[in-house]
Amino acid sequence: MTSTKLAVSLICLASAGIGTGIALGVTWLYASQSSDHGAQVSPELLRIWITSLAVAAAVMVLPVWIFWRRVNHSVQQLTNALAERRVSSAEFPVVVSLNRDPEYQKLVAEVNCLIGVLKESQTRLDQYAAKVAHELRGPLTLLQLQLDCETKQLDPQFLDVMTAQIRRLTEYVDTALYLAKVADNKIRPFKTRQKIAGSVQEIVAPYKLQAAAQQRQLSIDLSIESEAELDQKIFGLILHNLLTNAMTHGLGEIRLRSRAGNGAVALVILNRVRATGHTEIGTGIGLRTVESLTQAHNLKFRTRRVFNCYVATLRIPMLAPDGALTPQKIKADRLVQ
Repeated sequence: MTSTKLAVSLICLASAGIGTGIALGVTWLYASQSSDHGAQVSPELLRIWITSLAVAAAVMVLPVWIFWRRVNHSVQQLTNALAERRVSSAEFPVVVSLNRDPEYQKLVAEVNCLIGVLKESQTRLDQYAAKVAHELRGPLTLLQLQLDCETKQLDPQFLDVMTAQIRRLTEYVDTALYLAKVADNKIRPFKTRQKIAGSVQEIVAPYKLQAAAQQRQLSIDLSIESEAELDQKIFGLILHNLLTNAMTHGLGEIRLRSRAGNGAVALVILNRVRATGHTEIGTGIGLRTVESLTQAHNLKFRTRRVFNCYVATLRIPMLAPDGALTPQKIKADRLVQ
């Protein structure tokens, strides 16, 4: 950046001037105290010069190092902000930087413009997906009616296969329409008090069979008996997307763990990923769906890559046990008294 480079250059010049002044001052003082002019080139005087130059170099290096760290700190902040928005952000908030350098602020402005374009593209994609799902509903309904009319003339096995496939497509369409309504705030979560471990076990049960069919292991550790307010359908869609990603794009054992801390339960899904040259896994549509659902449910969600493993973490606020004193109950008791 221009201002930073100018500041570093001025400090280097000032440091060099100070160092040169110190060296000349020490030399003049030594020469004025010595009656022998030949001593000005003695080994002792050379040592004084070397020491003075070393001090000047130290005075120059320190401010340069400080300003170099300052510039790198701003760049690192920008990198971290972009990484957070890439892996765990559905809102795409703008990037804000405390560095007031004009060129750096121009870079931040360009990054925010790109974030705005990405957000607009994502909105259009969601709207298009909802429109496609809505348009597919009619043909699927008509196809099911035609099969029902031709039931007696069709082979039973063929009819069963076609009916099952139409049912699957209908479920996909209904899910896509539901997600679009949730993302558009047309559907509010209906939360009820549920045991987290019980809800998770009910959802992941079919995936044990799927993992066994792939000769893989689904390891589950849900030792924490905590309760939370959950919307059963939204919470189920979140876990279905995460487990489907792990099954489709992962290898080997899939681990599902629960950890408690800071008033929340963290559900962690970990699996190894295929060794490919691409840094991203799959299309990312499943993760974007999870981000939209977790935002609507007021949950916290993040993903990260750890060596050859992929980790998805879902944080669920815990409820206090029945009968336990909460701040709301204490306040109500005080009002009654």
